[in-house]
Amino acid sequence: MKKLAIYAGLFAVLVVLLAPLTAKAAQSSAKVEANAVSITGKVSCSRYGIGSITARKGMSIAQTIQYCVNFQGGVYTLVAGKQIFRLTGDTNLLAKLSGQTVAVAGHVSPEEPSTTYALMGTLQATSIAPAKN
Repeated sequence: MKKLAIYAGLFAVLVVLLAPLTAKAAQSSAKVEANAVSITGKVSCSRYGIGSITARKGMSIAQTIQYCVNFQGGVYTLVAGKQIFRLTGDTNLLAKLSGQTVAVAGHVSPEEPSTTYALMGTLQATSIAPAKN
């Protein structure tokens, strides 16, 4: 009987100690879901902001964006109206969809704006597909 009481007491102490950890895990998963978004916009390069893109001589718009990202220090962005999101994810897929209007599902990591346009944060793309008009 004493052993049963000791084990019950140890179990109660263990439950009390682990309860805050499980509550914190539940809050963090809720926070992740709160940042889940689905945004439609154009795949571009950070160096162009929300402005229009003029194709470089002998290149298409898509090739110009890829050149900007690969050789001019830009990063892929999603331009949705006056909002701009940095895109992270499969760079090969982003390269194929450069200049196209796409629907992106993912999670937003807020960041401090560092330029004159409205940089909304980094969008970790979990799925990306051409938008249906």
